[in-house]
Amino acid sequence: MGSPGSAQRKPVCPMGHPVLGGTASSSQSPPSQLTTTALPLTWASPCCVVCLADAMAEPQVLEGLEEELTCSVCLDIYRNPVSLGCGHSFCEECIQGVLRSQHCPQGLFSCPLCSALEAPPTKLQPNIQLRSIVQKFLDTSEQSAALEEELRRQVECEEKGESSYFHDEEILCDFCLENPQPAVKTCMNCETSLCQAHLGKHSTKAFLTSHVLVEPCDARVLAERRCSQHGKLLECYCVTDSVCVCMLCCATSSHRSHEIISVEEAFSQAQNDFPKTLRTLKKHKAAVNKSLENLLTQQEKIKALERLHRNHLENSFNAICEHLERRKTKILEAISDIEGKQLSQIQPWIKEHKEMKDAVSSDVRELEALRDQKDPVLFIKGLAAIQARKREQVPNKDGVELAELLSIMDGSIKDTIQEFFQPYIQLILDTKPSVESSPTHEHLTFKSCQAHGLHVDDKVLSVVELPSSLPVPHKEQFWVYSTRRFWNGQHFWEVITRNSLCWKVGVIDNSFQCYLEMSQRCLRVFLDKRQIKVQSLNTAIGMVRVELDCERNTVSFCDVSGKDYPGSSWSFVPIATVPIPASYPVYAVFSISHGSLSLP
Repeated sequence: MGSPGSAQRKPVCPMGHPVLGGTASSSQSPPSQLTTTALPLTWASPCCVVCLADAMAEPQVLEGLEEELTCSVCLDIYRNPVSLGCGHSFCEECIQGVLRSQHCPQGLFSCPLCSALEAPPTKLQPNIQLRSIVQKFLDTSEQSAALEEELRRQVECEEKGESSYFHDEEILCDFCLENPQPAVKTCMNCETSLCQAHLGKHSTKAFLTSHVLVEPCDARVLAERRCSQHGKLLECYCVTDSVCVCMLCCATSSHRSHEIISVEEAFSQAQNDFPKTLRTLKKHKAAVNKSLENLLTQQEKIKALERLHRNHLENSFNAICEHLERRKTKILEAISDIEGKQLSQIQPWIKEHKEMKDAVSSDVRELEALRDQKDPVLFIKGLAAIQARKREQVPNKDGVELAELLSIMDGSIKDTIQEFFQPYIQLILDTKPSVESSPTHEHLTFKSCQAHGLHVDDKVLSVVELPSSLPVPHKEQFWVYSTRRFWNGQHFWEVITRNSLCWKVGVIDNSFQCYLEMSQRCLRVFLDKRQIKVQSLNTAIGMVRVELDCERNTVSFCDVSGKDYPGSSWSFVPIATVPIPASYPVYAVFSISHGSLSLP
């Protein structure tokens, strides 16, 4: 018999995996003969199924991304996206329409998404990166739709017993010499491919009727369907080792004592197991995707935390540099003033000494000229005149020193360090606090009380306008206590102060009170009646954080205004850290004479 057909290329799926093509036929062999000695060749490649699963899953991802790339005004994909100062993006045409239609007070413009007020932009800034993302999304959507359609078409062809991969991988008859015809069957025993005419001759011979015929296949497929050890057809399946074996393997080799079933039975079981295996793979893929998504989320959190720390550090150092520069200017001005005063004191003395120097120099010159005088009378008269001139004693001015300058400079530098660096000392020392030493965030509420001119509920403390017939409330601010008191540990709470221009927040007990006061754009820190620090402000503080450390016996005040405004870069700016008496328990206290305070 001849060799297998000349077509040696094996069809592959789009992912590069080989695809079996063809089904075993029973029409050309007796019913008693084995006609399907290999796994069925009509299966779709598992790789193709996975490709289809990927293509089906990708639209869900694109669908979620499409929501993120949708303009909140026109509810369509961004067209020429531009960004506002609050960070939100819109189509250029949409936001221009909103700008034309809005009439906000004081000439301000309101963001359609977050209602943030800002001055109308003179020129809308294009969001270049978002435009690129939108374009890539549109391109990917088109490619995904085309790939999905192609995969669906291939699966439909394979379900109908057709293969879209074999139209150009035709197997030719091995017996046609001059004009080879396409093969319709391949004989596994003869290892030859037959056209319809030669198949008829092959089937009419009695000794060939027991041969196994399958759909046309090339030499590689034929080799895979034979035992590599005995060269026999793989007609059985070893359940113990999960491999296809031939009859000799079952009778003579190590498979004799194993559980053996026919390939047809193994094929039936494999078909039943296929959906379960596919579900398992999809479940595993979903778990991998979820794990990857969690890792990407952690990556974003790490980046966000790094940005937060970077902003915090930059704000802290900028504040230190600004304070130092202002204090440096003040110290240099003080030194210049003292220098001017001391120079003004020395200048008259210098003038007096210069005049004395000129007079003495004149006498010396006259005396030297008199040395050559030969006339006795003139010599005596000239010397007597010089000797008769009155000369005052030279005053001792060695007491002028710069010790006072150095003392003032050293004292100013010391005060600067104590005033501006003290709030940062604990922050620097506790850069990485342990979980045990981290302060606990307390969500406080106001204790109910009756105060003339004040309204108090759980979370808001506000000043009320009294009728003109009622007496004006006392100017002394009224303390409002928290419902919670503290005995030990580390605690902090936050107070929203943006709605008031005159307030106090701090802690109090029977023996002391320590608080931060805001009044007339001036920030002061008090321990009882002693003022610890005073600072002028250009803008009001929007949120204050109070930290109580019962272990170190300190109270710290920090400006966390950035946290109160969505979209802003949050900053943590220490104001002051005050040592307090070890007297507990203490209450959080609040006072107000304008507007309102609220607890988040």
